[in-house]
Amino acid sequence: MTAPLAMAPDPLAALAEPARWLLTRVAPDEPAMAFVRPDLALEQLFDTWMQQEQVPSAIRLLAGVMPSRESVWWAWVSARHATQMVGGAAPTAAAHKAIAAVEQWIVRPDDDARRAAWDAGNAAGLDTPIGMVSAAVFLSGATVGPSSLPAVPPPPGVVPPLVAGVVTLAAAANADAELVGPTLAAFAAQGLEIIKRLGGWDAALASAYERHQRAVVEYERVTKSPTAK
Repeated sequence: MTAPLAMAPDPLAALAEPARWLLTRVAPDEPAMAFVRPDLALEQLFDTWMQQEQVPSAIRLLAGVMPSRESVWWAWVSARHATQMVGGAAPTAAAHKAIAAVEQWIVRPDDDARRAAWDAGNAAGLDTPIGMVSAAVFLSGATVGPSSLPAVPPPPGVVPPLVAGVVTLAAAANADAELVGPTLAAFAAQGLEIIKRLGGWDAALASAYERHQRAVVEYERVTKSPTAK
């Protein structure tokens, strides 16, 4: 007789809902997941991951609780740093233009600046760090459609993975492989300073969770079929 399939227990089941939501979207690497406990505050979890060299998971944790503008600034600084690394590939004129366009959106986050950053990022290449930052800028807006049409919001939660990817990819731009780890750790420290300015981990998580719930409601409202009950 074939034994019934056993369902693996959910390692996040014991967490409070906001923390469970965050860790689900962060998708910690398997070694990092071993340190997740319901009695461990996010601040302690981040510190543990950094100490245990689970830095990619820590980077995603940071990106998961940042507001879009702050996270784009973090990614932009990382992408710009990648163009200045000794021994790295020289940035193209298109990359320089995209860096400047994203900076304009950070300073003045209106729709014209958002679309200009997107255009510049496409020209630089969406597979480059600054191109990915430009995509994060575009997806931080109210609509992914033309400005002349009714707004269609981007799917909720698309910006944090892009930002985490930019930070990780920017660190990997080091010509010296031994500098990748220290650079990524330095980027993580910079991200942690943003969390502190947001009022700490608990405040950042509460705000991120609330923003996400509002975004889900709005996205479902706009994209719901007119015939759906």
